[in-house]
Amino acid sequence: MEKQFWFKSWELEGHYTSFHRKDIHPYVIKHLTPEVLSGKTIFVPLCGKAVDMVYFSYYAGRVIGVEIVEKAVLQFFAENDLRYERIGNKFVSGNITIYCADIFSLTTEEIGEIDVIYDRASLVALPYSMRINYLRKLEELTEPGCVYFLNTLEYAPTMDTPPFSIPPDEVDRYFGNYVIVHVEHELQSNHGIVRKFGLTYLIEHGFIMQKLHKSHHIPAAELVGNRYSFSYDS
Repeated sequence: MEKQFWFKSWELEGHYTSFHRKDIHPYVIKHLTPEVLSGKTIFVPLCGKAVDMVYFSYYAGRVIGVEIVEKAVLQFFAENDLRYERIGNKFVSGNITIYCADIFSLTTEEIGEIDVIYDRASLVALPYSMRINYLRKLEELTEPGCVYFLNTLEYAPTMDTPPFSIPPDEVDRYFGNYVIVHVEHELQSNHGIVRKFGLTYLIEHGFIMQKLHKSHHIPAAELVGNRYSFSYDS
């Protein structure tokens, strides 16, 4: 959505920021274990005030977030009782750095090499045209070997507002140069947006994907044989 949409959402809060979880996501606990995170650089795009970043900081070498709304960044540090130093558009606390910036303005020179991307509510927050630009930006910021941990929602009837429905076949189309493992597909009958919008069903998907090479497209058929041979090694 346009930047103003997110500024307004964080200004109003309440159900406008219901995408924010107050706990560490269970998929994170299950798949992004201390052994996987050890010494790595974790990038959290459109991070808001995600408490997952605190968990990552216990085990990772560096945790880098980017969030355009300063209010969300300040709340992250306040609510987690973290002291920080502000350097330009960077907020730094120990091994956590959050850029208060538009993700499209970030460069590899600024953030360095990324080992793992954690995307719980970023891809699903963007309409199609912005989603494609977002994926192009992540392609620019990452190198082969990068692991992308992605959560998406799939539901019906679909809506033209975030969070958008992104089923597994759409993920396959977006990530042709990745090996994709579909690790989670949990029916969420009691999810808040099921009740709010009268959805017939909602599934929360989890994917662990490893980048094979820069943006050359790999047909889906070529990925099938490798789909379950993914390892965490980067």
